[in-house]
Amino acid sequence: MPAPLPPSQVLPRVRETIARERMLAGGETVVVAVSGGPDSVTLLHVLRRLQPEFRLRLHVVHVDHGLHRSAARHAAFVRRLARQWRLRASVRRVDVRGHAQRRGLTIEEAARARRYAALAQVARRVGATHIATGHTADDQAETVLLWLVRGASADGLAGMPAVRRHDGFMVIRPLLDVWRDEITAYLRAERLRWRTDPTNRARRMLRNRIRQDLLPHLAGYNAGIKAVLRRLALQAADDAVLLDGLAARAAADVVKHSATGVVIEAAGLRALPPALQRRVAYRALQAAGGNIRDLAFVHIERIRLMVERHRPGERADLPGLRAQCTSTGVAIARVSKRML
Repeated sequence: MPAPLPPSQVLPRVRETIARERMLAGGETVVVAVSGGPDSVTLLHVLRRLQPEFRLRLHVVHVDHGLHRSAARHAAFVRRLARQWRLRASVRRVDVRGHAQRRGLTIEEAARARRYAALAQVARRVGATHIATGHTADDQAETVLLWLVRGASADGLAGMPAVRRHDGFMVIRPLLDVWRDEITAYLRAERLRWRTDPTNRARRMLRNRIRQDLLPHLAGYNAGIKAVLRRLALQAADDAVLLDGLAARAAADVVKHSATGVVIEAAGLRALPPALQRRVAYRALQAAGGNIRDLAFVHIERIRLMVERHRPGERADLPGLRAQCTSTGVAIARVSKRML
């Protein structure tokens, strides 16, 4: 790992990240997700210091996931902090366990979905264009391992993007180039208080086990493993941008819209290298309106191999979709009740 930043250099590093990733142009209203933990308190403190420079209007949002008994104290802490710093604040309570049961999600997945929905709801109400979260370089390293353990594609190794669009808003991660130890040093230097979320230690959550068990174990083989994983994420993200651009151009020629969905032209797809074939197949499945969340490598590969073999009449059922070989390619359509 590189030498840690001194606390005085955290703000310049965040400013560099904002500029490099074009997170802010100036004059935005930004919803800041603040749990009360060290990362989010640092995020809010840094954005508040940058507020005059970028002419920002900040609105603090605390999402109570209802997962631990001290949740009310955390919400009260965030309210006091916002009031102390003369910022507007909103607290939203969400039903994570119920959402997990209804949708068949893990607690982590449900918490993330409900959290971003709550943040978007407040952003819409206050007229914000951006949502800022406190993800750090450590979170990035953990995310790469998390996706690797779950069997991610190469894109999964890119981890979290510094900027992404969600529900019409720009989600930005200004602390993504700052390590957790640097944040702790910054908080102490600035004499800032924070709260500790007990769910961050809950071993039922895979991310926590990766943080507590897997990363320390891997550090026994390479003390700089977190920096290695972060570099991998940066390289994979750059590769993904390049391949996505090539795939978009290829899909424009190979994937044609039909009355019921899309058709992949077999000759055109077969002329592409496998890496682009898979990305074009994924774009076709997405354009056909399938359940993207449930689509996995096996489904994309099934489509690619159907095109490769090209046996007219062959069919395949995918999440929310049905694919069938035609005389010239593979037609993909959403599954209707009449097709079941």
